[in-house]
Amino acid sequence: MSSNSVSSGLLIAPIQLNIYLGLLIYVTGVLGSIGNIIIYRSRSLRDRACSVYLFWRSVVDFIYMNSILLARILQKGFKIPIMTRYEFLFKIRQFGSSYVNQLAFTFLALATLDRIFLAHRSPGLRRWGNPNGKCEAQPGFYAYFDNIFGAIVTCLFPMVVLTILGILIGRSVHRVAQRRRVVPAVTNGGGTHAEQSAIQKMDVQLTIMLFLDIFVAMISFLPYAVNLIYGNITGNWSKSALQVAWENIIGEIINLLSYTFFSTSFYVSIISLTGFRDQLLRAIRLKKPKIMIHSRTGITTNKTAPIQ
Repeated sequence: MSSNSVSSGLLIAPIQLNIYLGLLIYVTGVLGSIGNIIIYRSRSLRDRACSVYLFWRSVVDFIYMNSILLARILQKGFKIPIMTRYEFLFKIRQFGSSYVNQLAFTFLALATLDRIFLAHRSPGLRRWGNPNGKCEAQPGFYAYFDNIFGAIVTCLFPMVVLTILGILIGRSVHRVAQRRRVVPAVTNGGGTHAEQSAIQKMDVQLTIMLFLDIFVAMISFLPYAVNLIYGNITGNWSKSALQVAWENIIGEIINLLSYTFFSTSFYVSIISLTGFRDQLLRAIRLKKPKIMIHSRTGITTNKTAPIQ
């Protein structure tokens, strides 16, 4: 096959990617967002500042999936010209794709800062950590500016911020581990010690979960930023039809995979939080809740309550 001949399979591949890979990310993302909303509004988590931020991030993820990704699947996959036919939908999607995703980054950053403050030695900082036609840009300078803006503001800047927060939260985990080795193993009252240990365990698991979220954000958006910069640099280069076809396929894969940041937070929680699955089952009434009972001897026991 010559460099200028392109098979029909390569030409149709971007459409198939938007349908099948796009729908996979959409379905898992919507279900994951609903699961997160249920969990973070549960009685045991809703009073934590970190959980409040993660709850609102899940709401943003749900909106993003149903406005930005769904419109992409319909427009580019099923060839339903909703954004071309309805200009207001195109404007809403353009605004959302540039700014709504920043809300998800912001809530993740705030949740990470909450964990960093809670792990700090300073009591003052710890108090801060626990408060109760063609649908595209017009050609020319604006298209160039739009791509640079998307690469720097939408992708690279959040990545720099999250990288710094990831380093800080890693140090926080190290400090917490050191303090736990220093604190005596026995405290006044067996029940109180057991409760404090459970709280510390949950805090460490939340920290690990946020660290994984930051990692997912990086692998989701760094290729997207690189692809935008590459498109700006090579936009006026002479390319064969075969090279253009392959670049379109790779570009569609990178664009679709950037949505994994909004669709995977629920599954990251399941992996990193040992009690997350139990809490989900209790929230949807598939598992009986446990009641903590303190005896006069200070021994804490668990009893299973009947499901109402």
